[in-house]
Amino acid sequence: MAIKGVLAQITVSDLAQATEYYGRLFGRGPDENPMPGLLEWHFTPEAGVQLWADPARSGKSTVAFNEDDLQGVAKRLDTAKIEHGGIEDATHFQILQVLDPEGNHVVFTSAAG
Repeated sequence: MAIKGVLAQITVSDLAQATEYYGRLFGRGPDENPMPGLLEWHFTPEAGVQLWADPARSGKSTVAFNEDDLQGVAKRLDTAKIEHGGIEDATHFQILQVLDPEGNHVVFTSAAG
């Protein structure tokens, strides 16, 4: 097997509300709308995230993003009025956790500095 990339998926019930929220979270709107009920943000040619409308499975997703500057992420989230628990220390890295309006977890990680 030779995996070339990944699109993590966040399942939501209200795509319009989620689009607004994740637009603020990522600092921009989605890059693609490949089919009804599906939006995509591309961060590199090989990695991105999808919002998928599926009310029966919404609010149960977790996705983690590796970032270089968690302080910068925290400031950007504060400016966008997105609640977070602050930067937490873990074993060999730090994390910044966000819970979206439907209960999905978004975790930003960075090497401990």
